[in-house]
Amino acid sequence: MKRLLFFVAFVASVCTFASETNFIVNISNSKSKTVSDYPVVIGLQDTGFDVKSAVVMLNGKEVPCQLDDMDSDLSYDELVFLADLAASAENRYEVILRSDGEQKTYTPRVYANMGLNDKYGKYPTISNIEAAGDSYLFKDVFPHGAEFESELTAYRVYFDNRQNIDLYGKRHRGLELERTHFYSVKKDLDAGLGNDVLWAGNSMGCGTLREFKDGSPLLVDSVKLRGERIVAYGPLRTVVEFKDMGWNGNNVKTQYIMYAGHREVEVQVRSNTPLTGWQMCTGVQKVGVEPFGWVKKNGLAMSWGKDFPDYGKKDLYAPEAVGLAVWVPGAYLDDIAEDDLQYMCILKMDKQNSLKYYVTFCADMEEEDGFHSAAEWSEYVQKWMFNMKNDGVKIKISK
Repeated sequence: MKRLLFFVAFVASVCTFASETNFIVNISNSKSKTVSDYPVVIGLQDTGFDVKSAVVMLNGKEVPCQLDDMDSDLSYDELVFLADLAASAENRYEVILRSDGEQKTYTPRVYANMGLNDKYGKYPTISNIEAAGDSYLFKDVFPHGAEFESELTAYRVYFDNRQNIDLYGKRHRGLELERTHFYSVKKDLDAGLGNDVLWAGNSMGCGTLREFKDGSPLLVDSVKLRGERIVAYGPLRTVVEFKDMGWNGNNVKTQYIMYAGHREVEVQVRSNTPLTGWQMCTGVQKVGVEPFGWVKKNGLAMSWGKDFPDYGKKDLYAPEAVGLAVWVPGAYLDDIAEDDLQYMCILKMDKQNSLKYYVTFCADMEEEDGFHSAAEWSEYVQKWMFNMKNDGVKIKISK
């Protein structure tokens, strides 16, 4: 069961010269069902010192946590950990922040990667790439853009004017991209690994952000500078950022945030100014020759269909059934629309410079966690949206 991701800002009253500070995070679950891997994100801007390491404890046991530098200034900005809560229960976490030491390495539950294609086939790892807006380096980036995954699902965002969100399905839980990088071969499939499950073509795929003009989504062509970087690699969440500088005169940054144990991705969009006079959109494509789907005024769009994931490799990949979904909270929803290729949610930023929405999918191949019909997927995504809006979790921070 998935929830709305929660952000907590912590304000500590500590001396500027303090080397350590402790505080308590009380997290309660008001629902009669257990909650797993609930994301807790704590801002570190007001701690009073430059945080170098952190420890989170629950009932005397260490809980894995993660420190992230969100703006690339070599200082940590956020602390992340995941909470497991029994039904109608409350957990008391102790957080210790220190101005010295090295952050402990925990077993990774997520993975992110981006590299360069080179003639030697080494694919050297990079964390950031930028290019002039009319330069398309799609074939120069491996694997065509940043890739990231949890145990359940995997995504990548193409580094070109499509900026499509592509999908990778899994037969079993686990991390696979370090081996397959979206390009599964026969021995991978024989070993029970997954593969790319979506052929987006000219559609928006699953949750791609586009400009909406004259009733149609447009490719992201009108930018002066295009960039993609991996902000956070794990072990508990990945953050991938796409920036479109000079997009219709605005500087727009889009972050794709994925947590361990989660199927969905949170998409956060920020502009330097409100986007007065133009609209954005997102949505899900109509998959295959007999697609099923809909878009509703509550901002939820879904589709289910079966198609070849790679038309150039029909001898390797059989047609795959997938379920796609996007949910746009009401504060950011302007309208809904539909055309021959996709179901769309129209986004509004005319009076604000930020918005967010959520993307999720399933692959019929999933053996432990999947959904295997349009009816099952439709029922799931409606429950998913409800639980995101009504997660029943409350967080309180105290000294």
